[in-house]
Order: sequence, then C-alpha cells, then structure tokens
Amino acid sequence: MGYCFAVIRTGAYAGVFIVFVLIGAFGHVLFFMSPPRLLKWIAFFAQRWARMTCMVLNIQVRIVGDTSIKPGSLIVANHVGSPDIFVLGASFKGFFVSKAEIADWPLFNWLARLGKTVFADRSKRHQVKTLIREIEQRLNSDHCVILFPEAQATDGTDVVPFKSAVFEAAILANRPVVPVEIRYHDDHRPTIAYYGDSFISHIMTLLKAPRLLATLTVLPEITAGVDRQTLAEKSYKAIHDKHMSNKVE
Repeated sequence: MGYCFAVIRTGAYAGVFIVFVLIGAFGHVLFFMSPPRLLKWIAFFAQRWARMTCMVLNIQVRIVGDTSIKPGSLIVANHVGSPDIFVLGASFKGFFVSKAEIADWPLFNWLARLGKTVFADRSKRHQVKTLIREIEQRLNSDHCVILFPEAQATDGTDVVPFKSAVFEAAILANRPVVPVEIRYHDDHRPTIAYYGDSFISHIMTLLKAPRLLATLTVLPEITAGVDRQTLAEKSYKAIHDKHMSNKVE
C-alpha cells in the first residue's frame, strides 16, 4: 500500500510542481519592474503551494494559538525535517531562510529561487552580514520571514540551542519575533518527519505514509529589544519549554 501511495503522490506532486513553477515564472516576468508587487505575488502563491503539498502528502495540521501575526514578523521554529516547511508555509504567508545547499538541489532549487528564498551559508562569515541585511529588508517591507535558528534538523525529541546571528535582523528592523513549536504525532521514534541521513529515503518515507499529523503552537511574540543573544535565548526557551511540556502530557 505504501508504494501505491508513493506512486500516486509522485504523479500528483509532479503536476503541482509544474503549475507552481509556471506561476512563479509568470510572476517574475509580469512584475519584473516592480519588486514589491513580485514579493506579494510570490508570498500569496507560496502559501497556496504549501497547502497543496500538505494535501498531496496528507499532512494534517492542528494550529494552537493565533496565526494572525503582525506583518514583518520574524517567525522562528524548531526544525525536524522537510514537512516543517509545508506546515509553516501553509500556516503563514512569508519567505523562508534556507541553507545554501538547497540552491544546488535539482528541481527543488527552481521552486526555492522562484519563491525568493533567502539562502544562508553560515560557513562563510562575510556572508552573514549580507544574510542579515536581506532578512531586515524583507521585514521592513512588511513581509514575514520564517527560519529555523537551530541551523540543523533534529529527531524531534529535543530542541537545540539557537544560533543568534540572524536575530540581529529583527533588532535592526525593530520587528517582533514569533516563536513557533512544531510537533508530529505518528508514533514513530524518531518521527517520519525527521530528515535523517538520506534525503531520498526521507522523501520516500513521507510519500509512503498514509498520513502525518502535526500540531503547530504559535507562542506569544517577543519584542526585538537591543541584544540578539538575549532575543535568541528567549525564543529558544519559549519553544524548548513548550516542546518539553508536550512530551510530558
């Protein structure tokens, strides 16, 4: 049965992929001379893409808290695997910050580039300032930016302390940070949402799964303040404490 799911979903997602690549390309042509309108176009259709992806993969999302957050907020979440992108993207209209390697992945790099993803290469110190400046510009344009400050995927049992550098963008833009905790309910240890060692096996596991349940908890926003380290620690504590309390329940 799992392989039947995989075949059907692969065919369905191929159609979704083609449609949204065409929509993205059309937007880039239509609003070539108007970057602000292009960003609004992409933000609108990126959310539709995420919702369609959740539908194809039968990812069912339960939201706890208020998703009507302020425009230009920095949304930070714990990171388990690729479903995080679909769950967050379906729930919030915004732009993702992604590791630079995705820019080189076949097919996926098309959607990422057309979707105006902000690419982060933390291994190159001189690019961190460019990354912060680009995030700040998105926030100042009243677009939410979504990122995973753990800077790595985990198996979902704990939350790794956050990297603080990217929080500087929220301080410079004087925009709030919205912590979000993601939790999966599939009785697997680790969850099938976990990225693991192989991207291909990870995707195949998702394609074969009958369904995946996720709870997304939107926690109270945190004022930017003046210290990125403190801001990162407050955001980490909010998500970590919620994640650990959920394990006890």
